[in-house]
Amino acid sequence: MNYFFKLNVVSMLYGLMFFISLEIQVNYYRFVRLTGWEGQYFDIIVLLVHGVGFVVATIVLYKLTKWIAHRLLVYWTTIFWLPYTALFIFIFANVYPITYQGDMPAPVQGLILFAMLLFYPFYIGTLNMICYLSKSEVVQTVKKRHP
Repeated sequence: MNYFFKLNVVSMLYGLMFFISLEIQVNYYRFVRLTGWEGQYFDIIVLLVHGVGFVVATIVLYKLTKWIAHRLLVYWTTIFWLPYTALFIFIFANVYPITYQGDMPAPVQGLILFAMLLFYPFYIGTLNMICYLSKSEVVQTVKKRHP
């Protein structure tokens, strides 16, 4: 049961990472309108937030995934992140609905989000594979040293 809890915590953090990236992109016009910044200036900020957020989140999630990577069940995080993301989106959409029609995302935004949705499980799977393989190599070297 403890492992299942850990698995869900890591999956929730994967979902939160995707949710934050998604909401920054979908609410682009809302942020520009509310802050009063120009679109070009906000584009740079969004790029920096995505870049730094991706690197920092990858490092943190690598450490957390390594924490649970001693079983093959770690690969379930490639599926478990999706319900958490849907829950975060549902809560955010109900708390902060789009009331101004000028804040609606551009039509091409759906294609970008669809591509993100397709490639994100591969990102999680790759991170899980790296953690699992590095964890299993450590276990094998320890077993070889101490028969």
